[in-house]
Amino acid sequence: MLTSPAGSTTLAGSAMGRQMLAQLIEKTKPVVGPTLAFLDFAEVDIATGSFLREAVMGFRDFCRNAAGMIYPVVANANATIEEELATYLRGRNDAIWACALDADGAATDPRILGELDAGQMSTIQLIAQHHPISAPELAKLRPDDKIGTTAWNNRLATLSAKGMLKEVRHGKTKLFSPVMETV
Repeated sequence: MLTSPAGSTTLAGSAMGRQMLAQLIEKTKPVVGPTLAFLDFAEVDIATGSFLREAVMGFRDFCRNAAGMIYPVVANANATIEEELATYLRGRNDAIWACALDADGAATDPRILGELDAGQMSTIQLIAQHHPISAPELAKLRPDDKIGTTAWNNRLATLSAKGMLKEVRHGKTKLFSPVMETV
């Protein structure tokens, strides 16, 4: 659960965002397989763009670079917070997964906040139907697209770096699946 140090329902400013990022990193434990990390905004009314940039996107970048098997997902954010985050992300052609959490902590209503280009979005939709899947398998699956294995690999690497796809090594092959099951 994300809360301000003072117990306020407002998370504002880059300084508070960096403080939250430090707390999130401190609480992060090593994992052996792909693991979702829900950033729960249930008790937050307002989160500013500068806070979201430092805390949420900073944590996403930390997870993708230092703790590779952890995939942050924004959870239970109200419409105002989602709009603030989506606006920030669209300006950078970036995206993050969001969802609601039910009373048992299970993810519901998965969605993408921000912006992916048409090729990236169609790739996620294709992988959602055929996962786990590798770049060579995608090239064979869609020969009419005239997209080679290298281009598929680049697309998959970009989506994985954004935390949109889970990446698991199986021998020398990388297999990809959507972070959230429904697109």
